[in-house]
Amino acid sequence: MAQEKFVLGYDIGGTKIGIGLGSDSGKLLGTARIENVNTYPEDILPQLVSEGKRLVAEAGLTMADIAAFGISAPFPADAKNGIMTAPANNPKWRNVPILAYLKENLGIDGCFENDANCGALAEWFFGAGRGYTDFIYLTMSTGIGGGIIAANHLVRGNAALSAGEMGHIPIELNGRQCNCGLKGCYEAYCGGRAIAQRVQEELKDKPDSMIMQLVGGDVSKIDMVPIEKAARANDPYAVALWDEMSLRNAQAFGMYVNIFNPQRLILGTLAWAVGDFYTDPIKKYLPQFCWKHILDECEIVPSELRRDIGFYAGVAAALNYLKEKAEK
Repeated sequence: MAQEKFVLGYDIGGTKIGIGLGSDSGKLLGTARIENVNTYPEDILPQLVSEGKRLVAEAGLTMADIAAFGISAPFPADAKNGIMTAPANNPKWRNVPILAYLKENLGIDGCFENDANCGALAEWFFGAGRGYTDFIYLTMSTGIGGGIIAANHLVRGNAALSAGEMGHIPIELNGRQCNCGLKGCYEAYCGGRAIAQRVQEELKDKPDSMIMQLVGGDVSKIDMVPIEKAARANDPYAVALWDEMSLRNAQAFGMYVNIFNPQRLILGTLAWAVGDFYTDPIKKYLPQFCWKHILDECEIVPSELRRDIGFYAGVAAALNYLKEKAEK
């Protein structure tokens, strides 16, 4: 019987850092959280080490028992060298060699992965992707990112190691301006931030609209929550917007289904937070955009890990790192 392997994981976010201690048997043995708003890396990096070592000690283990660590990090980044180059939500983190720092100060081997890929890995090892060889994970939150598991392996792509930018496929020629700089991106039509920006612009001079009333007339407070409430209440503007979003989601999903022939599409935040009200209209439109015999073999399911996915992300990256090393 193979001996259980233990790993540490770090999920570097714009507001918080999730730290997890996990095992290859599918368990989390401990978690920690570090606030990360407008921080300096020189203040945070030592805490990553001390908190990781604390979790290990509290689990009755030593660092010699830890097979590896994994870092789930936002891109763009220098993935090959494990350097956080310019994370959008961490303005003071520039060219931070986080992988080398943790290797030296934890005294163990480790890896550095794209955070959306780590979401896919987390679902693969711990959540809705367990037991599947081909699936796509979509973040479906402020933006739309993704991770691709194909033929039982994570797809990273070429030199940039950035395969899985699922939100930035153009779905409309000369379409809406995306926050990434391109036009017509899927994210520009269905990402939470992009939808909120659109509604703020369209309703800023319409104080009598239901959505504006739900936010007390403060246009800056418009996000997906009042939009969903208004759509559920059959407000005509919100219903039309929700329907357009559902159609655009189906358009993108149809591409993924036809291209990758996945066993599952696993959907993050909005899908599990909103539920069937979010997914049912997408499923209604999907047959327009992909072949029936492929769609019939693909399940569309919400994330199982939900808001805890950050605690699993780095852990799953480390487990996948060990898996890939063993396969070489």
